[in-house]
Amino acid sequence: MTLHPPTLLLCSVLAMAMSAALMTLFGLSQRVYRGYVHWTAAQALAAIGLGLHLMRDIHVAAQALASLFVLQWPVLLLAGLRRFYRRNEMPVPAAFDGWLLAGAYLLWLATWAVHADLIWPIAAYSFSAAALLLYTAVMLTRLDIYATSTGLKTLSVALFVSCAMHVWRMFHSVLTRRQPESAVDLVLAGAVVAVLLSLVMVYLALQLTHERTQHDLGESQRQLRQLANFDMLTQVPNRRHFHELAARMLASTDGASASLLMFDIDHFKRINDRFGHKAGDEALCDVSRSLRNSLRAGDIAGRLGGDEFAVLLPHTSADDAVAVAARIVDPLTSPRPVPLGLSFGVVQVQPGESADAALHRADQALYEAKRQGRSCAVVAHGDNDNPVFTESMPLGLMAF
Repeated sequence: MTLHPPTLLLCSVLAMAMSAALMTLFGLSQRVYRGYVHWTAAQALAAIGLGLHLMRDIHVAAQALASLFVLQWPVLLLAGLRRFYRRNEMPVPAAFDGWLLAGAYLLWLATWAVHADLIWPIAAYSFSAAALLLYTAVMLTRLDIYATSTGLKTLSVALFVSCAMHVWRMFHSVLTRRQPESAVDLVLAGAVVAVLLSLVMVYLALQLTHERTQHDLGESQRQLRQLANFDMLTQVPNRRHFHELAARMLASTDGASASLLMFDIDHFKRINDRFGHKAGDEALCDVSRSLRNSLRAGDIAGRLGGDEFAVLLPHTSADDAVAVAARIVDPLTSPRPVPLGLSFGVVQVQPGESADAALHRADQALYEAKRQGRSCAVVAHGDNDNPVFTESMPLGLMAF
């Protein structure tokens, strides 16, 4: 069966136009990201370029524009990817893309202007197209997200395969030296490559958009979890999350050798009233920074509210907890515009005791530390009804 070349070329134009229309419709009806417009424009210009090939025998300029519009596809695709992944730096600046396209097009244009035989212009066009496709594929592999993106990997494979097809087309046109009518078949082969790439790009544009949407959704969920679980000022777990973490840890270890300390800033209201709430916030941040730097990976800290903090220390004794309190205090002893004092209540978590019960006993010890003069640590033994407090242990701070 003999295929009619103009009919095949027309079918290729329709396929390209349909892919551009699908991408345009999706872009108008769904949320898209920066760079998607460039991909759609690349599809549309390539379809126009193939359409102009139908008029190459009627208007000489049509052939020149047709080749430019089809050659631009990988470069405009790359321009879209630069914007789509704008946070990922590429090793080559964007201006080089345009210069490479201009050089590739001028190489073909010069060959086309000099040689009346189609074989050499086809070889020049294939070389230019292969160079642009290879360059774009290599740029994709340099993106940081390439290793985790199925869409980018698929696109790079499609570009490498298309590059190989153009290389075959170039050598076929030059080395085999077939009859002039074979040039028409080679033109159709180039059109088929462009159509296949455009159809692949429709799927990949949706795939890349889906990947980006999933990534943004995951990031939004992470930020929401951060907002829900952590105090934004001090960057430690809030009261609710601290209770969750503490209950989970105590349930897993049955409270074995765990200690808990509760502390607050002495006369915190006086600091806010005299120096302002900004000074109070700075004091909270300084204390929480020292707290975070003093803990091990498995320790659990939390801001219970206001200036009150709690720390659960697995596999430690009450004496160990007092040593941790001293470590928290140590960075705060340097001269400060607003002197800080911290009072600590310390308890040993009893086997089977809940976090709430241990916190209640630690709160009693904290109250006793304040009664005994503040800026110290007091350990509570016994139960809630009959607590036994140790003498206060000064921690080197002077309360305001």
